[in-house]
Amino acid sequence: MEFEQIAMENRNVYREEVVVNLENGLHLVPCSMISEIAREYDCNIRIYNGDHSVDAKTVFDLMTLRADQGTHLTIEADGNGSEEAIGRLVQLFQTDFEINGTAK
Repeated sequence: MEFEQIAMENRNVYREEVVVNLENGLHLVPCSMISEIAREYDCNIRIYNGDHSVDAKTVFDLMTLRADQGTHLTIEADGNGSEEAIGRLVQLFQTDFEINGTAK
């Protein structure tokens, strides 16, 4: 998996675009899953819906994205573990938030 890497002020920023494929969009359960993974990392992680960006570690902020099915989002991370964090979050979207064969 290749991520866009941008050098900004001597730090690496990783960015990847994802699409919300869930029939009901990003509701509480998938937002909780995103937040749970994001909080495992020390890096800063933001998710953008157009010009609107939120902290991926905060469930209530994620809910304000209003990401319905088909919405394109950009996940951006910088700091320690940012590449791994992006990879895990992208995988959530690519598998439609399936954990152990169960869709959320």
